[in-house]
Amino acid sequence: MSMRKVLALSAIPSALLAYGWARYQKAVDELDRYQPASPVLPGTLHAIPTTFGTVSYRIITGDPRQPPLVLIHGWGRTGDSAWWTIVWKTDRTMILVDLPGHGRSRLNGPFSLDLAAESVIRIIKHAELEDPVIVGHSMGGAVALLVGRKLGRRISHIGIIASSAFWVRPKVAVTLAAAPYVMAPNSPIIIRRQHRQAIQVPNEAGRVVWEYAARPARSTLEATARALKSFDARKWDRSDMAPITWMVTKADGIIDPDEQVTSARIFTEDIVEVQAEHSVVMDNPDIVAPFLELLGARTTRPAHQVVDL
Repeated sequence: MSMRKVLALSAIPSALLAYGWARYQKAVDELDRYQPASPVLPGTLHAIPTTFGTVSYRIITGDPRQPPLVLIHGWGRTGDSAWWTIVWKTDRTMILVDLPGHGRSRLNGPFSLDLAAESVIRIIKHAELEDPVIVGHSMGGAVALLVGRKLGRRISHIGIIASSAFWVRPKVAVTLAAAPYVMAPNSPIIIRRQHRQAIQVPNEAGRVVWEYAARPARSTLEATARALKSFDARKWDRSDMAPITWMVTKADGIIDPDEQVTSARIFTEDIVEVQAEHSVVMDNPDIVAPFLELLGARTTRPAHQVVDL
């Protein structure tokens, strides 16, 4: 091979990098035209000072006859960005939690799932909630289980959505080890996705930009990923825990549905399977809202349903 060809080939990676950077910058510049526009949500915001930072939450007052729902977001989300489509679909009192280092909650030290559970417990006490229902999506499911383990029968019910009781390697090509780098707010993948969505839904472009801008810092994404890898609830004593209902997302591309069922059966026979992806909370409020309505309510139904919605 001639030296000229070698030099030409060696220039290809640099050319591709320059091309990719130019596209990235163009997408950033175009997105900068949109102002992040968060949806106008009901309720009131509260902040609790702690030794490890500030714990924040939104409370939306609803039907006092039903136990309140404490909603815990998943990895890379916030209380608002995870649950905002749900708040219009149920009359229950809802508490939208920002876990430490996420959203309006500030974290002065390292993140851990135990600390996340402690922050939820502090919110329950601060809001003076009676017989709350604890609901967790994805990573929030692990936090909900920890809260349930700590509080026992002081909570009325636990709802788990698209989650696992132990570490499950993600199905997608980008594993959780690399995800903090590619899913951070300013990563090329997120910017490209934002740009594509903003073009497709120009009337909601501001909301699209807000949703991704709400992601926590990469250091927090890394810390939460490490915490998830060490989580394992399979050998817990579950005798004093509140009843659990588990939603399995059958089209999940992150946590294998079979692994979800395996986790669910460790804790409960009350399993609801739905035809939805991992992002069911954000994308399918009409599936999630009826599920939430059942939690802690005086309603009976067969265990282990397969729901085609």
